[in-house]
Amino acid sequence: MEEAVGKLWHRWITRAAQIEHPDKRVELKQIQKKIALYFHAFGGDPALAIKPASRQQWLARRSLLEKIAGLEWQAQLCWRDADSLYMPGSIALFDDAELNSALYFWLAALAANDTQQWDHLPWLQRSQQQVLSTLLRWPGLTRLYRRLASAHLAQRHWQKQAQLNQSERTLRQAIEHPSARVSEDIDPRQLEPVPIWLHPVPPAAAHRTTQPHPDITPATSEVTEIEGDHQRQAKRVEHNKSDQGLLAFRLESLFSWAEFANVDRPHEDDEDLGAEKAANDLDELAVSNQHGQVKKRLKFDLDLPGSDYDDVTLATGITTPEWDYRQQRLREDHCHIELMRTQQETNAALPRHLRKPARQVRGFFEMLALNKTWLRQQPQGSELDLDAYLDTVTRWRLGHKEVSTGLFKEMRRHHRDLSCLLLADLSLSTDAAVSDEHKVIDVIRDGLFLMSEAMDATGDRFAMAGFSSKHRHQVRYYPLKAFGETLSPQVRGRIQAVKPGFYTRMGAAIRYATRALEKEHSSHRLLLLLSDGKPNDVDRYDGRYGIEDTRAAIQEASAKGILPFCITIDNRGNEYLPYLFGHKQFIVIRNAKQLPQKLPLIYARLTESL
Repeated sequence: MEEAVGKLWHRWITRAAQIEHPDKRVELKQIQKKIALYFHAFGGDPALAIKPASRQQWLARRSLLEKIAGLEWQAQLCWRDADSLYMPGSIALFDDAELNSALYFWLAALAANDTQQWDHLPWLQRSQQQVLSTLLRWPGLTRLYRRLASAHLAQRHWQKQAQLNQSERTLRQAIEHPSARVSEDIDPRQLEPVPIWLHPVPPAAAHRTTQPHPDITPATSEVTEIEGDHQRQAKRVEHNKSDQGLLAFRLESLFSWAEFANVDRPHEDDEDLGAEKAANDLDELAVSNQHGQVKKRLKFDLDLPGSDYDDVTLATGITTPEWDYRQQRLREDHCHIELMRTQQETNAALPRHLRKPARQVRGFFEMLALNKTWLRQQPQGSELDLDAYLDTVTRWRLGHKEVSTGLFKEMRRHHRDLSCLLLADLSLSTDAAVSDEHKVIDVIRDGLFLMSEAMDATGDRFAMAGFSSKHRHQVRYYPLKAFGETLSPQVRGRIQAVKPGFYTRMGAAIRYATRALEKEHSSHRLLLLLSDGKPNDVDRYDGRYGIEDTRAAIQEASAKGILPFCITIDNRGNEYLPYLFGHKQFIVIRNAKQLPQKLPLIYARLTESL
């Protein structure tokens, strides 16, 4: 009874103190594509990824009802850094869904116009200058800002203390009249947050360092991906084994030795301990290395390296440059390529489950293998060449003695002048499951098998390779088939032996693949990149740094007459691939299980006009 009454009281007091409108909530993921278009149209950096901001504690005074309900100020404000644009994961501030949605577009314009020229000013003056500059640049937003400002001011509470009341009055004046001169310096955290402005003190962009966790082995393949409307803050802590097991205490407190059992249980046996709910409720996660097994895994936006493999090094000492967007320069010989081959590879035949699809693919591509072309002005052929006939008659009537005897045309076939290199991402993220029976690496392997059959049927010159990396000194490049090498059981054995590796230093792999394509003398050269996620690595090669280097490598390939094209199974690929490859040079396959069947069809469409 007490518990039931407590739940009813908690539900009632929480609703009474709630200042949001849940039924009018607009989520970032619903309109993220539109916001990206607006942000780029307003002049925002197209390399910035749009992400939900983290929730931060605010020191503003709470009302009595909020104190009774136990509600605290947790603000999600808009801000940007060199890598990302952070926006509220959801907005339910106003009792109007249209106005909540409009706030996103206003923040996108405000962030696109944000520069460092006002960083030296106090908070109020800096925010006023940001608003004024945005309205002067786009006067059509003036009406929208006035609506947002009026709606926000109607929701703000007056403070009881005289000093805070004066600060609130000054803040209201600055919001309502951005051109008004304000000289008072206000601590933004002492008052209610201003969601229609940018973050007054943006969080410092901590450098992410990801460390391998080889000792955590899953007991099952169950993986749950956690979604939410905010970015989770985390800190790294050291796991100390000394805190496990028996604690030191006086034995006099024990009634008898029989009642004591020294049990070391760092893990619980239950399969569902509410870990997903706990992860959603926590504002900051502590991550540490720890040995043992887990019953269930929660999937976050992480990419952890795998264990070492027994690979054979074929060649070392190969270097490639890398683009440093911060310094705006190309670092020569910055990355080191290692040509690798797994020891487990043996001669293999086409897997049994792919034999029927492979026959169908071969039959389809053999029909497209040779293009038909008319050879004109032939001495004999299947049809009369009317152009040659008219030209001969004209010359004869004009008195020319030499008359052409090539009055026929013949249908001939010739090989396509094309070289293609298929480069597959073999990072650890490919170890993720796509179904109960298959992982990403399995569908990539099947896709490589069918693509090799398709390209071999056309007679095109093609090569295949995979790559992974472990910082810039170990970019592992796995040649699966070289140009000019026949599709043999040995090549199929290399494809069968591919396994998940480490990270995804995409720029270095693309540059090395470009070198191989440069040596081809075909009229058309195609670089197909098969990937499942963004470029990343352990040594700062993540976020915008990896994106910019990959984009530079793609532009270098295009400048050398090579056509880059990306095929990805990353459902978020539309967020960053247009910036990397352009709007028409990539395709996102939503269902990873369909990758093997769709790869040959994509290749056919790309090469049908060649």
